[in-house]
Amino acid sequence: MVFKKRRTLLIDLQKAGSISLLIIFLFNIVGYKVCFFYLEQQADIRLSEKIQTISDFDSRLIEIKIPINLPYQTDWREFESIDGEMTFKGETYKYVKRKVLRDTLILLCIDHSEKSKIQKSKAEYFSQLHDFNTDTSKKQVLKQSKDDFFQRSLSFSADIYPVNIETARAVLNLLETSSYHPFIENPPDQLA
Repeated sequence: MVFKKRRTLLIDLQKAGSISLLIIFLFNIVGYKVCFFYLEQQADIRLSEKIQTISDFDSRLIEIKIPINLPYQTDWREFESIDGEMTFKGETYKYVKRKVLRDTLILLCIDHSEKSKIQKSKAEYFSQLHDFNTDTSKKQVLKQSKDDFFQRSLSFSADIYPVNIETARAVLNLLETSSYHPFIENPPDQLA
């Protein structure tokens, strides 16, 4: 009787351990992405609430000017609201407003530092999860093996392929002076 209880307890512990390992495995494959996606969405919601209180001349806004060349472009009197974002040098910026003035597109952006931090944390977690470390000793091993390969590939014996150097130069000169052109220099004449 005691033996059966211990056996069922051991089986239950094995099941619980298997289930917990499966949950950890699934979190490492999909769960962390869902978690970081949720955190980014919450950060976007908090920033959109902040954006509603921003005026056109707020000091938190960053102005970006992009030259444009569009025919028949008219100037806009006021800024219009726009929704979008960009990442520049690892920092995320959210577009708030835009305006076209003469030949320039003016974008007013706000720094989305909370989302930038979440994306950096996501990238760090991913690199640690998949063991992406920048160990220089591995690079040296790869470089040495590449050098060894090229040394062996360049040390072919000339007895296998008896080619005279002067014959090879003559073939190269023939190819250079032939009518073969690797690219078309001028468009063809029109057909009659």
